[in-house]
Amino acid sequence: MDELTATLASSFAVSSDPNTTAAEHPRYALYKNRSSQQTQEDRRQKLLQIQKSRRFDFMSHARNLADGSWTAPGASEKVTSPEDEEEGMDVETVLKKPSRSFKNQLMYSEWLVEVPDDFGEEWVTVLCPVAKRCLVVASKGNTRAYTKGGYCLHTFPSHLPGGNRRQGSKYSDYTILDCLYSETQGIYFILDIMCWRGHPVYDSEAEFRFYWLQSKIEETPEVLHVSPSNPFKFVPLPNFPCKKEAIGIAMTTANFEIDGLLFFHKRSHYIIGSTPLVVWLKPYMVPEIIGIPIPQQIMKKIPASYVNYKTHIEEVKNTKQMNKNPPSMRDSKAGSNNPPPKKERVILSKGQKKSRRNQQRKSAGDSMEVASVVQQETFETVPTEMGDNQNNPVSPTQ
Repeated sequence: MDELTATLASSFAVSSDPNTTAAEHPRYALYKNRSSQQTQEDRRQKLLQIQKSRRFDFMSHARNLADGSWTAPGASEKVTSPEDEEEGMDVETVLKKPSRSFKNQLMYSEWLVEVPDDFGEEWVTVLCPVAKRCLVVASKGNTRAYTKGGYCLHTFPSHLPGGNRRQGSKYSDYTILDCLYSETQGIYFILDIMCWRGHPVYDSEAEFRFYWLQSKIEETPEVLHVSPSNPFKFVPLPNFPCKKEAIGIAMTTANFEIDGLLFFHKRSHYIIGSTPLVVWLKPYMVPEIIGIPIPQQIMKKIPASYVNYKTHIEEVKNTKQMNKNPPSMRDSKAGSNNPPPKKERVILSKGQKKSRRNQQRKSAGDSMEVASVVQQETFETVPTEMGDNQNNPVSPTQ
């Protein structure tokens, strides 16, 4: 019975990416019953080995993003280890080549399913505010922010390298950042860095990328302030060790509303797409998954309807489904799924066509005669209440 349940659960997966945050938490989706799949820790270790030997021209890719020019659609690079081929694993270790557009250029997290043994030593935490994820490209004297779907959100000048026409000789520079845009505060929170002043760091470790980001912002303090040539602030998000004390202090002293916590493996490269080397939790999930107590001020913000994590995920999933497909749309779709049957096409000879035309003319003539008779009857004498008397008929249309 357990095997049948696991098979049915895996057949209804909403995504090919395991532990994707677009679906409910695998802990409550019979994750542990899928004994044939690799564990999250196994995929982490394989990705750490694969990224060391991976070769990709990120310099050209960053240049293409800055120029906004591509010639062909991108592809995926599937990397499968010999152990996977021998064991017939259900989940492949996949590294995706960047798309040749502004769509899907960001690194996405997975749900934290298994807390690693080296969580306190090899991982760093970043608190994320309630904001919109976007790709920021500063080049050719302009700064543009793109949504995850590749649509241009904002175009403005900035003091990022390459983002302002007043930079003179620095006009050829370009910068690419992974940001969170807060509409209420008008701030771009910098989550990660991919390229600065034409130097890509996609294949650099997360620990170095965070250090380099902080040092570059310190060298360019004007991006931290609003001005006519920099209408939006660019504020780097701080990172700290995955220790109970550090996480508790950070959540207590945060100066923004916390949307969730991202956990980065220190050795992780910037991998475009979903990766188990970056994992995600909502604040109210932290005590349940990691065992770290939440500050009282955050506990007060938990919805009154919240019972436990499983119930909350089910409610969110049902609400999104209702908003995406309301009853009126479901009814129209149901009607469109049952179109009227098509009439069979009949091929007639010339004689048959002539005979049909004659019949149509005859029926049309009969219809005209009937219509004239009805019209004459209509204007006959009507009862007194509809006219002055029986000798003064009134048409019903008057």
